[in-house]
Amino acid sequence: MKKVILSSLALGLVFTIQSCGEKAMDPAAVQAKVDSLAAIKMQEIQANAAAECETRMTTELKSMTDSMVNAMQMANAAN
Repeated sequence: MKKVILSSLALGLVFTIQSCGEKAMDPAAVQAKVDSLAAIKMQEIQANAAAECETRMTTELKSMTDSMVNAMQMANAAN
């Protein structure tokens, strides 16, 4: 019986604490918050994509130019 009473009190305390939580935001405030967070994430994604593109471009450009230079040298050596 003692466990049932303690469990009931604990459950009541949890419900009481839950009811004192945040107040609901109006839809306009929620949308503004979502837009703000989305804009921040999009800026991060664009910055990361630009950095990756720049790194990839440098790496691939070097390998392609090396390949062309080697091909030219091989062609000149064959003549």
